[in-house]
Amino acid sequence: MSFASDTIHLVPPTGFCIDPRMTGHRAEGGFAIVVPCSSLRPGPSGRNRALITVAVGPAGPADGALTSADLLKNAPGARLLTERNDMMLPLVKLNMPDHRARGASPVHWRGAFVLNDQLVAVALYAPGGSRNLGGRGARLLNELTAKTLEASVTADLPPSPDVPAQ
Repeated sequence: MSFASDTIHLVPPTGFCIDPRMTGHRAEGGFAIVVPCSSLRPGPSGRNRALITVAVGPAGPADGALTSADLLKNAPGARLLTERNDMMLPLVKLNMPDHRARGASPVHWRGAFVLNDQLVAVALYAPGGSRNLGGRGARLLNELTAKTLEASVTADLPPSPDVPAQ
């Protein structure tokens, strides 16, 4: 899925798909909901489901060097549980009882990164007790970031010239 005039190419982590019913596009960005692919098929989808939200919009001048402190500042009323600065994006694990992800634990992951002058904000929600609320959730957001960065950067590269066979 592409955003911001095709400058951001969102690629979900392995096993996850973009829910086409839960997306929105605007000229300056948009949003998407990413869920386990199994939850888009009829039938039971398992108890460790996760929901990833992605919001894309114009980056501000201070967004280029985002930190976990910036993420916490943008989550009023949340209590910081863990911060991760060892991945491709800063991440915070928050306890925020008044978030809007219905059925999810108040504990969730948030992160953000800047790509092609756009701020990409991500969050991962899951039911209480899910392993996605631990390190696995941070790795999923990191994988989404890595794949999105790669797809968005390589999309603008010219095709490789054919190498003649020898």
